Amino acid sequence: MPLFTTEPPELPDGFVFRIVRTPADRPFQAIVTCVEPVGSNTHFANNRTIPCEGYDACPLCTDGYSKRWHGYVSCLVPTTLEHCLFEFTAHAADSFKNYIELHTTIRACVFRAFRPSKRHNGRVIIHTTPGDEAKIRLPDPPDIQRLLCHIWNVKYNQPPKRMSRPPFKTVDVEDGNGRDGRYRATNDPEA
Repeated sequence: MPLFTTEPPELPDGFVFRIVRTPADRPFQAIVTCVEPVGSNTHFANNRTIPCEGYDACPLCTDGYSKRWHGYVSCLVPTTLEHCLFEFTAHAADSFKNYIELHTTIRACVFRAFRPSKRHNGRVIIHTTPGDEAKIRLPDPPDIQRLLCHIWNVKYNQPPKRMSRPPFKTVDVEDGNGRDGRYRATNDPEA
């Protein structure tokens, strides 16, 4: 007799993420689940995207293939609740870069990507808005580098690299004593 259950079995730890690109005919909206984007220079050869191994070691660079940077964020699509990877180019990355400057992370960022020309190879524009992580419980982010290595069929042997942010410059100032705001810095050797 078969064993019936009311719930499907848990999925094994595997790679069930698909890569989503901005469609030409409609906007794509999702909520970012990772902390920062991950990107790599890539080549398009043999009808697929292949990561660039660098000028000295990359046979596709020496064969004259052009390279293009692609960035990836993990995101949750609200309409289907699918957890996937969103791919974007360097030109569209400015929205995420500016968002990180303001909020230090892109986790819970709600974004809308669209192609104004309605062409499948048209420019992508991304609009970002802050999301409220307290209102929605986001899944844990995947290891994007590991997923990409699996998709590209290359060996994964490196831990994820964190983008380091430069420290903010601070200057101690004296009390203005009612002056017009031009203060001498107290750590200035000429003061």
